[in-house]
Amino acid sequence: MTEPRTSRAVWTALGLAAGPVSAFAFARFAYAVLLPPMQADLDWSYATAALLNTTNAAGYLVGAILAARVGRVLGVRRAFLTSMLVTAAALGASALTTLLPVLLVLRLAAGVSGAVTFILGAALTAALASQLVAGPRTAHRSALLMGIYVSGGGMGVVVTGLLLPAALAWFPPESGWRIGWAALGIAGVAAWLIAVPAARRTPVPPPRGAGSRAPVRTLLPLLAGYTLFGAGYIAYMTFIVALLRGRGAGDGEVAVFWIVLGLAAMVGGFAWSPVIGALSGGRAPALLMVVVALGAGLPLLADHPALALGSAVLFGGTFLALVGAVTHAAQRVLDPSQVTDGIGTLTTGFAVGQSIGPVLSGVASDSADGVQAGLALSVLILLVGAAVFLGQRPQMAHAGS
Repeated sequence: MTEPRTSRAVWTALGLAAGPVSAFAFARFAYAVLLPPMQADLDWSYATAALLNTTNAAGYLVGAILAARVGRVLGVRRAFLTSMLVTAAALGASALTTLLPVLLVLRLAAGVSGAVTFILGAALTAALASQLVAGPRTAHRSALLMGIYVSGGGMGVVVTGLLLPAALAWFPPESGWRIGWAALGIAGVAAWLIAVPAARRTPVPPPRGAGSRAPVRTLLPLLAGYTLFGAGYIAYMTFIVALLRGRGAGDGEVAVFWIVLGLAAMVGGFAWSPVIGALSGGRAPALLMVVVALGAGLPLLADHPALALGSAVLFGGTFLALVGAVTHAAQRVLDPSQVTDGIGTLTTGFAVGQSIGPVLSGVASDSADGVQAGLALSVLILLVGAAVFLGQRPQMAHAGS
């Protein structure tokens, strides 16, 4: 493998990373920043606030089920790019209404399109990695490309950390959250513009032949652990800003927290790639899950800014890398023609967890202990998931893994 070829692959993966910017940071995580002013302006309970994320997660579940089929019908590249535009439209339209049913529909649409974006973008990244010349460091290079791809979520968190708190500070509460949604819609279009040339340079994943559907039994520990990850991490991403606000954090502190979390997520995709490439089976996802749980639990120890920032570094630096670790582990187990369906299957479990997680954490947060109870529940779920991941065997299904 020549160095220029590796360099081109890295730059292409960076362009594809605009997909998780849209699917993760804009369509899902940004809601945590906009939730407190929306909750105050629209007089929502925590359960109602969680319902919007549950609806988004349900849409993500539908998108995960349909993604491979949509890719076969429209073509993987076209479906990837079209879903990014749908996400941008759903986000921008959220600025135009206060009606809960309409907001639920828009969150549902953003969830569906976000899942299609992520799965097909990951399939394109895996196809890009398969073009690298096989060698002793192939697994490390493949993990690096997938790490770059998922790090787009961290890039997007940084963008939202710069955009949204500023919008909330400059405008009255009743209009600030609307400006925030409008800004997200515009930023979603910008992400699409970045992704277009990268998608056009990426090889199309090989088509799935008859009888070559990804074997669920082979992926069962990954699937179960990833489902628990979906249930556990979403409580943190939904309610951490509400916890900080409840403890008196102002716009500046929230912006710093969110930007640190995003920067850590960007760095984490690169920093964890050697570990992910070196550990086979479910060991890498298990290790990263423990770190995610530690990061989620830090704010529960005491009300101190250092613990909040430490949480942002640990959680932010690991949770998206864990997505890459699970995807990479599946890629090493499956035949290239099965990767799109395999990622779709895993993402379906992840989406089921996300659908359940906000309900559990929202109900727990409405209890006497408040948001802390929901976050404590998420830590427990994450630790159980870490143990489940260890059951994944390091089976190698194709050469060059």
